[in-house]
Parts: sequence; structure tokens; C-alpha cells
Amino acid sequence: MSHSLMKRSLGIAAAVTTGLLLLAAPAQAAPKTEAAGGQPAKPTVSAAEIAANNAAVWASLPPNVTMTVTGKKPKLQGPIDHYTQNGPTTTTGVTTLAVSSIPYSFTFSGVWSLNGRDFQSTRTTFCKDIEATWDYPQGSYHQFKVSLSAGGTITVPTDGVTRTWCWSNVPTNTTMHFYYFSTGNSGGDIAKASGSGYVHY
Repeated sequence: MSHSLMKRSLGIAAAVTTGLLLLAAPAQAAPKTEAAGGQPAKPTVSAAEIAANNAAVWASLPPNVTMTVTGKKPKLQGPIDHYTQNGPTTTTGVTTLAVSSIPYSFTFSGVWSLNGRDFQSTRTTFCKDIEATWDYPQGSYHQFKVSLSAGGTITVPTDGVTRTWCWSNVPTNTTMHFYYFSTGNSGGDIAKASGSGYVHY
């Protein structure tokens, strides 16, 4: 093979290899908006937004409820309920949805209107750690709320920050439950939230 023919063959081979690499590159590059495992990355919440959320919650608290910002993820221990809007509740550690005592833990996903587990308290005051984020959508006209059947509804900011709410003047040895729901839903515009928490004394 002549020198010029060999150069030409090598040039074609290089061009084909380069073309193949260019075609393969997009499949290998992970989008910057995705976290490890291919899941969409959660938006970062600013300190100013967290402070504004805290102020709004403190201003709207029922008289028998207090709130503190803990920041750490709720510890999941004891019986753990796993709530999904359109699926069965699964529970580790106890019979599913049997009346529980405090403490117990829970996770939830895709929730917009759901009753939690029945439980009883032996004290007139108990607390709930909870963090939540929107699955979809994230419009500001939606709010995520948790209501205790024995009294007192709270607004849970969907910024992924853990806060602890404590209910007082609660009747003892009474079966009650928490109701988890989003507001501002109409037609197909339904706000769904996920999160986790821990109910304790």
C-alpha cells in the first residue's frame, strides 16, 4: 500500500471513530439535574426561604401546638408505617394498621389525602417529627397539612427540613390518628408530597 493511500485510510478510520464517540457521548453523560441513581435532584432551599417558612408556621399554629426546627432527618425506629396514596399501607414491626402506642415511625409517598395509623397516647402531650417535599407540582398555592383527629392542624413546609410539633391537652387512652393532605387541589391539579417522621413523647 502506498504512503498516500495509507494516510487516507487512517484518516477515514479516525473520522469514523470520532463520529462514533460523538454519538456515544450523550448516552454516557449524566444530566446535571439528576442525582446518583438517576433520580431527579431535589431543589436546594435557601436559608431565607426556610426562615420564611418557619415564620409562617409559627404565625399559624393552633393554641395547643408548638413547633421547633430540628433540621435532622427523623429517626425511624419501632414500628414503621409506609403510606402511599393509592397502595396498601405496609408496616414493619407490628400488624398492619393495628392500633399502636407511641412511639412509632412513618414514611409516605405520593400523598394528597390519607389517614395515618390509629394510635393511643398515655400522656396529654406528645410530639411528631416530620419532613416533607413535593413530588408534583411545586406551586406556591399548594400547602401540605397534617391534622390530629383529637384537635390541631399544622402546615408542614415542603422544604425537606425536619421540624418537631408537640400537641398538648390531648385526651389520654383515646384512639386517634393523623390525617395528611394537600390544599389547593382542583381538577387534575393535585399536589402530592413525600416525607418521613416519628411520633414520640
